[in-house]
Amino acid sequence: MRRPSPTVLAVIVAALAPSALAQNTPQNPASSATPSVDTAGINMAAAAATEDRAATTAERPTPTPPPSNLLDRIGSMVELHGYLRVRPEWMHQFDVGWDDLALRDANVSYANSQLPWVRNPDNGLDGLCPDNPQGRCTGRTQTMANMRFRLNPEIHITDNIAIYSQIDVFDNLILGSTPQGYYTGGQASPWAPIGAFSQTQVAPTEQNSLTPSIMVSRAWAEVTNQSLGQLRFGRMPGQWGLGILANAGNGIDSDYQTHSDRIMYAARIRPLHLFLAAFYDFPSSGATSQTLSREAGQGQPIDVSQLDDVNQFGLALGRRVDPAEARQRLSRGQLVINGGLYGLYRNQALSTEFVGVGAETAAQSVDQRTVGVDSPRVGTGIIQRDAWAVISDLWFQVLHRNFRFEMEAAFIYGQTNLARAAGTRNAQVYDLAQFGGAMEFEYRLLNNRLTLDFRTGFASGDGDIEGVNFQNGFTAPQRGATQAFTTFRFHPDYRIDMILWRQIFRQVSGAYYFRPAVTYAFVNSPGGDRLYGRAAVIWSRASEFVQTRGNAADLGIEINAEVTYQSNFRDTTLGDRPGAGFFASLQYGVLFPMAGLGPREDERASSTYSGFSFSTAQTLRGVVGVMY
Repeated sequence: MRRPSPTVLAVIVAALAPSALAQNTPQNPASSATPSVDTAGINMAAAAATEDRAATTAERPTPTPPPSNLLDRIGSMVELHGYLRVRPEWMHQFDVGWDDLALRDANVSYANSQLPWVRNPDNGLDGLCPDNPQGRCTGRTQTMANMRFRLNPEIHITDNIAIYSQIDVFDNLILGSTPQGYYTGGQASPWAPIGAFSQTQVAPTEQNSLTPSIMVSRAWAEVTNQSLGQLRFGRMPGQWGLGILANAGNGIDSDYQTHSDRIMYAARIRPLHLFLAAFYDFPSSGATSQTLSREAGQGQPIDVSQLDDVNQFGLALGRRVDPAEARQRLSRGQLVINGGLYGLYRNQALSTEFVGVGAETAAQSVDQRTVGVDSPRVGTGIIQRDAWAVISDLWFQVLHRNFRFEMEAAFIYGQTNLARAAGTRNAQVYDLAQFGGAMEFEYRLLNNRLTLDFRTGFASGDGDIEGVNFQNGFTAPQRGATQAFTTFRFHPDYRIDMILWRQIFRQVSGAYYFRPAVTYAFVNSPGGDRLYGRAAVIWSRASEFVQTRGNAADLGIEINAEVTYQSNFRDTTLGDRPGAGFFASLQYGVLFPMAGLGPREDERASSTYSGFSFSTAQTLRGVVGVMY
């Protein structure tokens, strides 16, 4: 990172030197803080007073000047990393054909598709588009561009004490979404034009946007003792293995992240390359005096109940070779083997979530996740949750100069009570038994220019749920009297494609896939420019065929292609930070939907669905950004 200019730092030094910085400056204990004075032009009285103090002044040593490296100290104390990105995207026919059927048959709506994709409401509007036949509008395409400016400040107090944070400005802000005069409520200004003649964009506020201009998502501290280990505390990123369970989402094209409110102790046995970490998380604190509108905006909020808290204890242990030594081994053609086990236990006794269905009184029919709930109603809306889960995740990695093999497998086992009427116990007890895993293999040829890549993954499905990938998970309808949830969901930032799992369903769940790919670097200069092209084919199938709309396992075949350029390229396989520079990528994807996304066979035999035909979904997207 380029340091701030000396002029700017000089102003900071001048402002701070009398206080904090002065305490860090080595000085003679007997020296005086009185500055030297230019006596030219001083009047006679001042001169006389100066002569009277001459003897005293002569006894004082000359003030010590500031050290010459003071600006360097400030520059090395504060580091700033992050990126700015802009992503235009064109999305075509993501309804995969269901919109066409809904337009032809009044008895079918887009909701019959069970797709979570938000369709274009322009499609099918009558009488508003006179240029089209019968005045009907068609809206099979959705386009947009969004941006994000991310700042990751680091304050290194000493070599062993540091504070880290993450701040997003315009987080995934859709360009053009806050035009002049665009307000969600109240009376608009009489001087603000309609959107068609808006003259400027305004900052996102609570009046025109659901997200603020600035979002602080992380802030944590790390205190390290070379002999005793490291202590971390605050809201920090969560990352393990490939990221199918916990994913920090720090990539320039990332959208989802794992944030953990955590207190953690970590230690390393460096000669054996072993690590151990134990931590306590705060996944949910339940009702607080602040959410109950008891605080006036200042002061310390209170967690009013302990039994509605979600508690989580974690342990991670394994082997990881230090990056510096790993580079040396790889350069000599040796293997580097890393791996470990990540375990969590979480529980919750009581809850105020989803209270209301079957409630006996109005006071109980309030889902008290809502901020600002009246405090007297909290006690009447608490239910017995009795939830607990054991989560284990195994990660294994083998690195070589010419290849990489990596896998991760996670298992979730537990139980929860989903009773909705307050005061009930063990009325709707559900078991949790979910499994997911992913494997990646890369083989590099032609001096790392050509890479052959194969990835596959599996997420357990649920044969008792109709429809695929319910976003609300625990509230999905069950078939029969079974009471178990077995659908595993990958973290949404673990991406394998551009359309089906990235955009339509948002995460891999209840399915398995095969993804062969090939990458060729036209320009490949470590520490310099890198220009490469990549092509991949993704075949996706449901783990349980009944969990699809069409009761068929095949979901689709997708083809992805991209051309990407990055200046100051740096390989991040060993955990290094991406090199600062310019990033640009042009990507194209096409999805050929298959039987699992369409109507069932018995429905196709009816007149309503007999005319259904799939539409090929396509996308063209770009990413341009600057990393620093």
